[in-house]
Amino acid sequence: MEYRDGVVRRAAWEVPHAAGRSLGVDAARRIARVVGSAEGLTEAGVTRVANRISPRVADRNPHLVKISPEWATTDIAVRRQGLRWHLDLRDNLQAVLYYAGRYEPAVTRFLRSELKPGDVVLDIGANIGLHSLGAAKQLRDLGGGQVIAFEPAEDSLDKLRAAAESNGLADLITLVPVALGERKHQAALHADSRYDPADSGVRSLQADGEVVQDVPVIRLDDWVRERSLERLDVVKLDVEGSETAALAGATRTLIRLQPRAVLVEDKRADLRPRLHAVLDELGYRSTGATFDHNTLFRPDRREQAAVTRRHSVR
Repeated sequence: MEYRDGVVRRAAWEVPHAAGRSLGVDAARRIARVVGSAEGLTEAGVTRVANRISPRVADRNPHLVKISPEWATTDIAVRRQGLRWHLDLRDNLQAVLYYAGRYEPAVTRFLRSELKPGDVVLDIGANIGLHSLGAAKQLRDLGGGQVIAFEPAEDSLDKLRAAAESNGLADLITLVPVALGERKHQAALHADSRYDPADSGVRSLQADGEVVQDVPVIRLDDWVRERSLERLDVVKLDVEGSETAALAGATRTLIRLQPRAVLVEDKRADLRPRLHAVLDELGYRSTGATFDHNTLFRPDRREQAAVTRRHSVR
């Protein structure tokens, strides 16, 4: 889809560029934050801001005023979504949060409506904690609960940890510095060659860029068994193409604990049939609802007994 600016929107976005030429980068960034926050009040506006930032889609949107990569800085403090953050604007995800004021607003809206007091939430591929921290904040307001955040990248995990502490949420979030897969091993976490190596949101075990770090990969079933986890209510899974592998290592957990909602990134058509088949085998059916390219699955209670027998889960 091609995005384009009308006369008013183009004029608004030309202001930070003009300020940058006359007053410098800091002024341009501050003004762009104001313009972007106004645009980000709508979900469509958040998408437009993301398209203004991403170098991969720049050529697809020639009529859209871009946010200059020269405005990026490695550490800038900001308050977003009621939380304090220190952001690295070389990362598209963090840049969208900074300029638009929100990131994946539909996912945020879903979690806000879904979470209940005492819930245990699993955030697999937590990155800097955009959804982990939001969920923890909501659970605190509801009276309690737990967020378990799996994130293997050291720099992202450090930001998540620091934000959890500065926002008084550390006691609600368990940080697990590993990737999830179908077997235990070591693997290389790669950058995406289409983006800056600092762009943490597009790193993966399958990407074609430089190696960011070696990371441990474990099975969720093993982690859950070792910690005797007895409750799981909501799962969010976004691991840049490794979703089916993570699910293959989580079969006993999903069947035994039966979380009521599993939200999985589902934007790749080539992986979709296998992804849906794996969840179908575990007794989870697509609801047809999608939030920012994440599909919502819920357990089919009529099938759970048969699935349990088939997998011999007790």
